[in-house]
Parts: sequence; structure tokens; C-alpha cells
Amino acid sequence: MTNDRLLKSANDAFSDENWAKAADLYDQLYQAEKTVKLNHLLVKSRYEMGRPETALAVMREQEQSYFEDNYHVILWTKVMLANRLNVMVRVAMKTLTAVPHEMGVLVTEYEDVYLQTAHFSKDYQQFYQLSAQNLTGQRHQFEVGKALPLKEWLAAATHLLTDPFVKPIVRVSLLELMHKLKTDTPVHYLWLDGQPHDVVPSDLPELDDIPIVQATQAALGQVVADDDPITQQLYSESLRVQLSLLYPFVDHAVTNSKKWVRVLTGQISPDDPNSELQTMMKWQAKLAKMMQEMTP
Repeated sequence: MTNDRLLKSANDAFSDENWAKAADLYDQLYQAEKTVKLNHLLVKSRYEMGRPETALAVMREQEQSYFEDNYHVILWTKVMLANRLNVMVRVAMKTLTAVPHEMGVLVTEYEDVYLQTAHFSKDYQQFYQLSAQNLTGQRHQFEVGKALPLKEWLAAATHLLTDPFVKPIVRVSLLELMHKLKTDTPVHYLWLDGQPHDVVPSDLPELDDIPIVQATQAALGQVVADDDPITQQLYSESLRVQLSLLYPFVDHAVTNSKKWVRVLTGQISPDDPNSELQTMMKWQAKLAKMMQEMTP
């Protein structure tokens, strides 16, 4: 069957709401040519046939295209909610220039129904108490927790920001998500110095907008410019994780971008008497221990 005939058959099945047939045919066409239009049609078909997980996987490939008109924003919302990603829908509602009325209705309905489910209390408690688990378990609960209604998620997340047994990478991920949600209520955040700091998540900068982060990334680029691509990538990834763990107080540890990079790339002696270097070496040793724990 030619692509034109295949497309006609797919469109006919779509019009007849024969979602399984439409999904199968659109998938064949999409594998041959991954256009935005085919992506949308395939996602709609898979969602309507009760396959939200596979719909999400395809949608992720061209996700930004779903925010160009209200119809596709609503389709995106339905797929996300069907995959229990309510908090991420809430993030989108904070970033969209105009939020379609139906989007708010869908979220309200989802949260109302979720609160009445038999598993809500258990889900909430598991998220609230995620610090009882190892790093893998905490990361899993961080993702699963996105199913919760926003009010309950924020209550648990606020508690977790000061729980010393929450792994730093999970704690900073919670804070960054609160920032994306534009949470304007002050919270306490247990930073890597072991002290709680008062922050307003909505007032925090994006990691990449912090001047010392920009300077340190630029400094690394200069130092490894002549290295092979793999070495460059390894150093770049290591620095990225370091800076992420230090968020939002990166400049409390990285007091000099060039010296930080020298420590990272091993271009200093452990016996260097420079007190600033010694302090940054201690910070990087602490971060290295955390990063080692993050490695499977």
C-alpha cells in the first residue's frame, strides 16, 4: 500500500473512531516520516484507544509543538494526566501565556477524583516519607509524587526540603520544581552546609542564569578546549552535576570560577597553600562523594 493510500485509510479510521486501526496505520507512516502532524494524530489515536503510556512516549518526541494552539494543549494535558503527571501540568499552567479554560477544568477534575481514591493516603504518605528509602527509592517516589494534587504535593515537598535524610540531588530537584511552579511562599531549604536557609522558590534564578555558573562553564570550556570530545563531555557533565547540587547558593562554594575548574581538572597540587583553593578542594571532595552515591 502506498503512503497516500495508507494515510487515507488512517484518516478514515480516525474519522470512524477506530482508534486501534488508526494508531497502527499512523505509526507505520510516522516511522517513515516523523512529521509534527503525524505525531499529533498518532498520539491522539493511542490516547483514545487507552494507551496513554505509548502516547506519552511519542508525544515527548515533539512535545513543544503541542503548545502552539489550544486544541493540542488540551490533548497534551489529557495525555499527561492519564500518565499521572499532574504536577507537571501545573508547571505548564504557570508558564503558558494563556491557559485554556478546559485545561483548568481537567486538572480540577483530576485532583478531585484523585483525592477520593483508595490509594491517595498511601501515595501521599510514601511521598512524604521518601527519605526512609535509598537514593533509587527516593528518585522513584519523586517521580511518582507528581501524581499528587498540587496542595498536597506542596505540603509534602515543603517538609522534605528540611529533611536531612533526603538525598541532596532529590532535595534540590524538589526545590527546582517548586521554582517552576512559581511558589511564592517562603520555605526553609537545608543546603549542603547543613544549615536551613530561607528562600522564596519563585524568586530564585534558573541555574544557567546564575553569573558564577556561566563563568565556571566558560572557564571549563577554555581549559578543555584542546582535549578530545569524550574528555570534554565527561568534565562538562561532572561540572553540571556539581553546580546542580550546589543550587541555589552556588557562589557560596564556587568563589572563583577559574580556580574551581583547576581543582576539577586536577591542575592543582593537593598541598597548595592557597586557602581559597583548599576550601574549594574540600567542597569538591564532598560533592564527589555525593556523585559517587548517585552512580548505579
